[in-house]
Formats: sequence, structure tokens, C-alpha cells
Amino acid sequence: MMAYSIQPACDLDASALAKICGKSFHNDRNTQLKGLRKNPYNLEQSMKASIPQQIASPNTVLLKLLDEKSGEISGWISWGFRGFSHTEVSEMHPDIATASKPHTLQPRKPDEAEKKDNTPPEEIEKGTDLKRWMDQLMPDGARCMYVISLSVAPKWQSRGFGSALLEWGIEKADKANVFIWVHSSEGAWQMYQKSGFEVIGTLDVDLDQYAPEPFNDGGNGLWGHYVFRYMKRLPRG
Repeated sequence: MMAYSIQPACDLDASALAKICGKSFHNDRNTQLKGLRKNPYNLEQSMKASIPQQIASPNTVLLKLLDEKSGEISGWISWGFRGFSHTEVSEMHPDIATASKPHTLQPRKPDEAEKKDNTPPEEIEKGTDLKRWMDQLMPDGARCMYVISLSVAPKWQSRGFGSALLEWGIEKADKANVFIWVHSSEGAWQMYQKSGFEVIGTLDVDLDQYAPEPFNDGGNGLWGHYVFRYMKRLPRG
């Protein structure tokens, strides 16, 4: 049995959280492919810049999960809130740091100012699809929660820590009677499914259409298809 605590993250955690994110997506084919571009994408550096902005946002709650024995950050999650007042979101913070229990086992909105001629074709495809779903799920007047990012360090994976981070938001969503949605990576969707999320849409990307070089896996060199899943969890009273 392991004990953990879920606490609010702060700016000083940015480097550690970004490193966890980079390592957790090390074997993700989509992330690997993005690293082969002419201007390689570095997930860790991108998250290191993004995390302080998320922490400062009045519409976001960013939490870290600590292993109480070692004090090590095992994972983290960033929750986005749509249709909630800033007061409602801020009032969710006080009870977080005291949460400790035995353990048994926006998405980012595409930057409107970003020039498409400097954006790889697959990112245009994914960004356009994501915006379409965001407009559908979060129109003006909508009230919901969504998972911006969730990462668990590889050494702590398969122990239920991702589900524990999700449970915090699920309890809040059920209490507020709102749905939650997420734009899931290929490797995480089954975890969301176990927590009550259902697939409501997919984006199937043929990575080989955009690959600058063969996939170095000792096989046929093909990157294959990568499926993003849009998932939704309805509130349960």
C-alpha cells in the first residue's frame, strides 16, 4: 500500500512537471515524429513554458501528485473550466493540499495568430479537427470541465496514479453536474475509459504521410496510423 497526496502545483514545479511530461511521451509515435521536423518539437521545453501560464490562469487548476514516502512528484494534471466563475474555480483549491489517502491499486486552443505556412500539414489537420470539437463541445454559454494535460512519470505508471488525478476532477464535475471531455493521446484512452469516459469521436492520422524518415523500430519502417480520441464523461448524481 502506498500513500500519496494531491496538491496545487506552483511555478517552481514547472521544470519537474515538464520533465515528467517529456518522459511519459518518450515512446509516443506522434511525439517522436514531431521531433524529426526541420524545426524539431521539444515537448519538455514546450510544457516548461506552458505550465506557469496554466498555473496563472483563473480558469485552470493544475495539480501534482506526490509520493508521501519519497516526496517525489509522481504525476500531474491540468484541469480546464468552462462557464465557471473565477471565484468558483479558486474555491476548489483550499481542500486540495490536505487530501491524502492510502493508495491501492484547453487542450490548448490553437493560436489564432499562428501562421499556417509555418505549421506542418499534420498539425494543421489536428488543430482544425480539435477546434471543430472545441466549438461543438464548448459553445458560448457551455459549462463543463476538460483535461488539458495529464502525465505520470514512467516509473510510477500502471499504479493507478493517473486515475487518482482524474478522480479529483470527476468528484468536482459530479458535484457541479457538468460533463468532462478530453482529447486523448493513443496511449491514454483506455485509462479514461476505465474512469467512465466514452469515445465520441476520433481523428485517424496516417503518420507515414508526414514522416521525413522511416520509423526506426527494427521492423518495416512504417510509422502507421495514430488515432486521437475525443472522449466525454457525463455527470453522475
